[in-house]
Amino acid sequence: MKKKILVVAPHPDDEIIGAGGLMAKAVEAHHEVDVLYLSSGDSIEDLREKEAKEVCKFMGVKEHYFLRLKDQSFKVSAQNIKKIIDIFKISTPDLIYCNHADDADYEHKIAYQLIIESFWRYNQLTKKPAKGLVLYEVHKPLQTYNLTEDISSKINQKMKALSLYQSQLDKSRIDLAIKGLNQYRGLLHEGCEYAEVFQIKRYTELLKE
Repeated sequence: MKKKILVVAPHPDDEIIGAGGLMAKAVEAHHEVDVLYLSSGDSIEDLREKEAKEVCKFMGVKEHYFLRLKDQSFKVSAQNIKKIIDIFKISTPDLIYCNHADDADYEHKIAYQLIIESFWRYNQLTKKPAKGLVLYEVHKPLQTYNLTEDISSKINQKMKALSLYQSQLDKSRIDLAIKGLNQYRGLLHEGCEYAEVFQIKRYTELLKE
């Protein structure tokens, strides 16, 4: 059965770093994938949004949303939670992906808090609750995980998508770093060439369509 997936990224490029392979597999399997960007960055926002739009088009993302949180507005607040819930109502996802709680970036920690609070509140308000909340890794690898995606067939697509975030690659070769981590996950632990790993925070109704 076709599912709706919403990947939440604290900033443009986090969605590909943490779940680019999964996104590619989901689109290929005819699931719908949306992306919500909480922030467009503290500078060159227009450029980063342009890059994000190119990435979404390349990846086959159905819809993308920019919340444009910035500086002091990037915080856990009732206003921001409402904004996120409003996006959830539009997207109506079955599964929501976001970065894990202990990621090294400070704004990523806030992003996790915003999403987990929005997830609980949204599910209390809607007649079609999201079935799952799944966490991905970006700057800090997950210490424990309970879900693995073999992305060996999609690693080239993931790397191509990351290459479209040229403004970020000019600062740091995050593409090489995450490719190495995905290879480490796959070869050393999962019996495949490349893997993305995730932590299931919440999942309900496994067998219900």
